[in-house]
Order: sequence, then C-alpha cells, then structure tokens
Amino acid sequence: MKSKKILSIFLALFLIAGMGTIVSAQVPNPDRIVYAEIGGPETLDPHWCYDTASGEVIFEIYDNLIAYDKESIEDFVPMISTEVPTAENGLISEDGLTYTFPIREGVKFHNGAVLTPEDVAYSFKRGMIFDRAGGPSWMIIEPLLGYESIEELAVGLAGVENYSDMFDDGELLPEYKDAMVKVCTDYVDKAVAVDGNKVIFNLAQAYSPFMKILSHGAGWSAIINKAWSIEQGAWDGKADTWWEYHDPQNEEDPLYSVTCGTGPFKLVRWVPEETLMLERFDDHWRGPAKLKEVVFQYINEWTTRKLMLQRGDADIIYVPVTNMNEVEEMEGVEVIKGLPTLINVVTNMPWELNAEGNANLGSGKLDGEGIPANFFSDIHVRRGFSYLFPYDTFIEKTAQGQGIRNPGPFPKPLQGYTEDPELYYQFDIEKAKEEFKLAWDGELWEKGCKFNIFYNEGNDVRKAVCDMLSTYAKIVNPKFELTPVGVQWSSYLKQFLAEQLPMFTIGWLADYADAYNWAPTYLGTNGTYSGFYGKPYLDFAKENTDPLIEKALKSVDPQEQKAIYEELTRIAHEQAVSLYLYQPIGIHVQRDWVKGWYHNSVISGLPEGADFYYIYKE
Repeated sequence: MKSKKILSIFLALFLIAGMGTIVSAQVPNPDRIVYAEIGGPETLDPHWCYDTASGEVIFEIYDNLIAYDKESIEDFVPMISTEVPTAENGLISEDGLTYTFPIREGVKFHNGAVLTPEDVAYSFKRGMIFDRAGGPSWMIIEPLLGYESIEELAVGLAGVENYSDMFDDGELLPEYKDAMVKVCTDYVDKAVAVDGNKVIFNLAQAYSPFMKILSHGAGWSAIINKAWSIEQGAWDGKADTWWEYHDPQNEEDPLYSVTCGTGPFKLVRWVPEETLMLERFDDHWRGPAKLKEVVFQYINEWTTRKLMLQRGDADIIYVPVTNMNEVEEMEGVEVIKGLPTLINVVTNMPWELNAEGNANLGSGKLDGEGIPANFFSDIHVRRGFSYLFPYDTFIEKTAQGQGIRNPGPFPKPLQGYTEDPELYYQFDIEKAKEEFKLAWDGELWEKGCKFNIFYNEGNDVRKAVCDMLSTYAKIVNPKFELTPVGVQWSSYLKQFLAEQLPMFTIGWLADYADAYNWAPTYLGTNGTYSGFYGKPYLDFAKENTDPLIEKALKSVDPQEQKAIYEELTRIAHEQAVSLYLYQPIGIHVQRDWVKGWYHNSVISGLPEGADFYYIYKE
C-alpha cells in the first residue's frame, strides 16, 4: 500500500510538472514579441518622422516630457518632466504663453549619459531648425515662433521673397548672415530656455493644443541626447551654423538610422523593409520592461502574416478589415474590435478649380459635356451630392461595419463631434433631385454634367466611394456622367495641389488629439485641403470660419472651445462643404498569450501595434 501511495504521489507530481511544460510550450519565446506588419520606417530620426511606421518605433526608443495616461487622449502623466503643467499648479501662466517643466533627475540615455535640461532644450531647438520639407516641425514652430516654418521667419527677417534668394550654390550670401543668426538668437533660443533644473517654453501665441503636441507618441517632441547627436553630425547648437543643418535629405540625415533615447527599448538592428529589432534597456527610469526583445517583421503579403499568427511565429499582426473574418475563429487568437481611430474620410468638392489645361472638366461648360470651373460654388450642387451618398450601406458593406458617421470635420470623441441628427445628411434620392433641380437656375438638371471623380489607385474603399457616387448620379439623372478615375498617389497629389480635381476622396489622420488639428485642415483659408478649394471658398472662409478657428485656438476655456467647434460643424453642414463619409474603426489581432495591451487612438501604430513597455506573455 505504501509503495502504491508513493507511486501515486510521484505520478501526480509528474503530471503537474508535465502540464507546466505543456503550458510553457504553448508560449514560445516568452521574453520576445514578434509583430508582423506592412511597411517599415522611413527614418529613426524623431524630427524627420511623420509616418506611423517610424513613429511606432520611435515611441519605444524615446521618451517625451509628458505622456497620455494609457487609453486617455485628454489626461497626462509625467514622463521626463516630474510634473504635468497646469494653470492650477502655476506651471502654465495665466495668459497661456509660458509653460514650465521641472526635469526628472537621474534619467539615463541608452549610451549611459545622464539627461539634463540642456538635452531637452536642444531637442526642441534642433527640431525647429531642422524643419524638413513636408515634415512635422510646424507643430513646434507655430506655437513657439508664430510662423508656419523656420524659412518663413528667415525670409521675413532678411527681407527677401524666397528662402533660396539668400543662397548662391548652397552657400549663404554674407549680407544675410546677421538676419539668419537672429532667427536663432532672437527667436529659437528665446522660445526654449533653461532655468536651473527647469525648461521653460515661451510661446509666441496662446495655443490650446500645445500639451498634446508635446506628449509621448508625438515623435517630433521626443527628447534626444545633445552631445551624442552632435557627435553623429547633427546641428552643433550654434546660432551661426543652423542653416547648414536645415532640411536635409532623408538618408543624409545623420540620425536617419541611429538612435539614443531614454525609452524602455534600444535599437539593435534595422534592415529597411525587412526587420527591426529592439532590446530591453535595463536602466530605464521607470524600471525595466517585462519583455527582453521586440521584433518588427515587415511583411506585405497577407497570407504569410496569417500563417505566422496561426503557427505562433508572430504574436501580433496587422490584419486588414477585409480579412478580419479569416482570423476571428482562429484557435488561440484574440480579435479586439470596435476600437476608435482619429481618422476621417471625406469627398472634397472645391468651389472653384484651375481651368487651364484641366481635362477633368470636360468641355469646361455646363452643356452636358463638362462642368464649369466654379461648378461646386453653387450650394445646391453640394447639397445634392451630400444627399446622394448611401452612407450607412457603405459602412455596412464596403467597410464591413468597421466605421461610424461624422457630421463634419471632427472625429469622435473630439470637440465639434455631435450626434445631433439634424447635422447628418442621409441618403435620399428625392432630396438630391430637389437640390439638383435648383442648381444653376435649373440648367444643371436640364443639360446634365460630365466630369471625372478621383481616388488614389490601389485604395479599394475609396474606389467604392467613387463608384457609388457615379452609379447614383446616373440614377438621379441619366444626364449626370461622373467617371471614377484612379491615379498613382504622386499624380493624385500633383493634380490636387494644382487645383484640378473636381471631386476627390481622401482622409486625414490626427497629428494630435485636438479639434484644432482638423478645423484649419478642412475649413480654414490655409487648410491642407480647404486652402485648395478656390477663391470663392477662401473668401467665404476668411469671413466665416477663420475667425472662429483662431478664437478656439487661443481660448483657454474648454466650454467656449466646444461651442466654437460645434458652430464650425453647423457651418460645414449648412454649406455642405464636403461629403463626410465615415470614421474608420480599428481592430487589434494578437495571440491570446499576449497580455497588458491597451488602446490609445492617437499613438502611432495603435491599434495594430502596442505600447510594448506594458506588454508581457503568459
């Protein structure tokens, strides 16, 4: 009996140990995460980065002064700063022009150097003078200097028409040196100052979204190591050399492929468009991350990513919405749906186009063979098309339910978004007919129209938008002929900038989580999109929307801002400025052994990726 009892105990212990072995075997490489996605980084330099693939890597390597509090896009927690500035704690001045950040002591960079307030100041100064074409530096320059670019400031001080006028064969002409030095000494240096263990930002104008521009996830506000950056060949910090480091070519940028941050992970290897590997930084000021390694695998082919997930070779993968059904029932896989994004997709209708050489207008007349350049300046045309789109069917069928409606430029949950049904156009063929019959004093309905409508080639969702508009236009009036045209992205942008696209579908992804990032874009005279709607719209915006946008920017009262942005939404609806199609909803797909994931709609790489500092496997 005794021997049987001993044998039973032995077998029980063996089974328990065996079960532990089996469970462990189900979680391969418990200290490593493999994330399979599409498209790799463009750069590893925070001041160049303006794409999500670069941003999600920079997020892991570099820290910022403050961070969002996990899922929140409104609440902040300290990071390199020991406090989050507020008016209540006295770190934001009453006029909203001075922000003070006490800097955390003992923070180490990946090379072992200890962070100082000078590193913080250098990071922002270098970002301002770097200001590469098409880059993110405008978000620092606009609040701190009051200009859209460092070149605009330099041109004003030098009294020339163009920035290039000050150079001959790449060399600064001597007569402009004093003005160029003043850019740094009188503006850049004064905008960011060090006072003991504090860094003080002196804004050129009150700027309500300033804290969001600084928060972790905004790579352009990441903190870099001054001495190390200079050693690599970045700006030497001197006022009389800054223009030599301004607007470099990507791969000639000395920080293009090297990093030295204070974040929880440091760079080990990067093979562009193939793989990127990070390893844990054990001296991270918050304490070491749970994972030892994070591996990004850049795999464009869907089937390969799917098989990696199924086999457990990848822990997290990017899944297009159109392939979501292929992973929903996959064993050992978790699919998290319904995740809000700060993206909206719209169809723009410029009020006046450039008619010169513009084949997209057909005959250029309202004669049934084309449209005039100011076709969309008639509000009844815009309202007619606003009623002509089947918004709900599009979201349900084309976007497979992964989207919501927006009444105007502002995505949910930002200020300006509303669920007021009076501010949503609904698909209604009869109302579309009524509007079209009123357009152009009845001429449009009688003669018809013919023109091209555009999407960027390869984007099936935007192609579907154009196809639907074309189909229903023909149904509402057989004389309405809209031809969907897909073009390469470079050509798409070229024609847009030349103001030659009659109708075009495009999206906007938030730079930061504030309504101001959207208001000028879609409604202002200098907007990324609305600035190209033609003179009739610019005249309208100058009188009706610009004053409201400026007032909201400088307001320090959230309730006042809310009321202003809601008024802008009403204007956008009443004027039918654009077709506000939908706000995509994201999904996140991971093996069910991945723990600690959270979603923040403004951080680069989320929801597909992760904040790997909090991730672990079990």
